[in-house]
Amino acid sequence: MRTSSFRVWTLLPSLAVCVAVLTLWPATGRADTAQAPGTESSAGGATDAWLVARGLIGRGMVGDQSGRDAITPPAGVEVDETRQTENRSGQVVMRVKAWNETVADDTVHIEVTTLPGDQFEVGFWLFPNHRQGCTLYQWTLYDHGRALQSTFWRNDAAVLRLAGAADLPPDLYPDAVPWMAFLRAFATPRDGAEGMLNQQLTPYSYVAQDVSATRLEQITVPAGSFSALKVIAQVDIATVMPNWPHFVLHVIQPVIPKNTLYFEAAPPYRLLKQEGTSFVGGPEVTTELMRFHTVGAPPAVADAHAPSAAALGGAAIAQ
Repeated sequence: MRTSSFRVWTLLPSLAVCVAVLTLWPATGRADTAQAPGTESSAGGATDAWLVARGLIGRGMVGDQSGRDAITPPAGVEVDETRQTENRSGQVVMRVKAWNETVADDTVHIEVTTLPGDQFEVGFWLFPNHRQGCTLYQWTLYDHGRALQSTFWRNDAAVLRLAGAADLPPDLYPDAVPWMAFLRAFATPRDGAEGMLNQQLTPYSYVAQDVSATRLEQITVPAGSFSALKVIAQVDIATVMPNWPHFVLHVIQPVIPKNTLYFEAAPPYRLLKQEGTSFVGGPEVTTELMRFHTVGAPPAVADAHAPSAAALGGAAIAQ
């Protein structure tokens, strides 16, 4: 699930060209190259120490030789495996192994992405459990185990704000997010829920995506058959072009492309399927859950008789 690089944006006079460029769909993967942090980080305290010890920040992530198995999930953690294919050709774009780990009062979402050839990516997002947004993000691209590009981002409103720039929202994400971030936009995942996801566009601006849950559907993917919540995400054009006339934005907004996502309707709310584009100018793609398993336990897939919400430790999504 590759990222949109929002920093390449320019405001073009042609509305047709502008609408074509507005395919801004975040996902894991490539972002703008930035200087990677050293062994020490400004994350702070016990969380900083945990991330360094875990190998998620520091020089170990950008060494000359790093294997795609250098970061592995601990025992007892569920790993979700997805595959993304290009709709027109059916070619596999990428395969992703994703899981969550807990540190203090935060969730660390980790993704290891296998690309064609010998390239792979490792990325993580640090999510606070009791509020929206992202605290830390790092992504690294490797080729034959050698780091090629790396991006580090930290949400610090006081530091991110530049002279003359508008205030950034506190519930900010970097320009790349995993699909699960769209579900986090809701106070409660349920039919009819609405929310917003804010991503930093440039040092001076951000883009908002309107996120809404429409209805429950039965979805079948390689991992099994599930009751799913359908989620629609669309860029709010007014946050991209705040100085444009409202009547022009009103005309453009309906034709902005949408991303459609399906999440399991009961905890742990796995991503089941995604349909749309995943980066600027990219092709239409489909992402599907191939399988999921708990580390240290036999691999398992769901079927039509999937366990109840209570068995999964939570209540089903309200209808």
